[in-house]
Amino acid sequence: MTRQDLLTLAATYQWSTPAERVVAEDMPGLIARVMELGTWDDAHALLAETGPEAFLAVLDHPPAGVLSNKSLAFWHCRLGRSGPPPTARRRFD
Repeated sequence: MTRQDLLTLAATYQWSTPAERVVAEDMPGLIARVMELGTWDDAHALLAETGPEAFLAVLDHPPAGVLSNKSLAFWHCRLGRSGPPPTARRRFD
């Protein structure tokens, strides 16, 4: 994945922030949005680029209001976690 590909993903999934800033400062936010809204190809390209550790970090500390229970359960299984999946946080606590 090229830097331009990352910028395209950032512009697509985190459109409220300039893509350059997202890539430089908020990769966890981008990963979370791709985990929730991304296409199969986009999610797996980003996973290949960042590595599973980055996705696991987002799974361990999901941003409030971004990931649904369904997405958390999917990625929990997809990333090889055992036990019950985390549940979505609705508020900034």
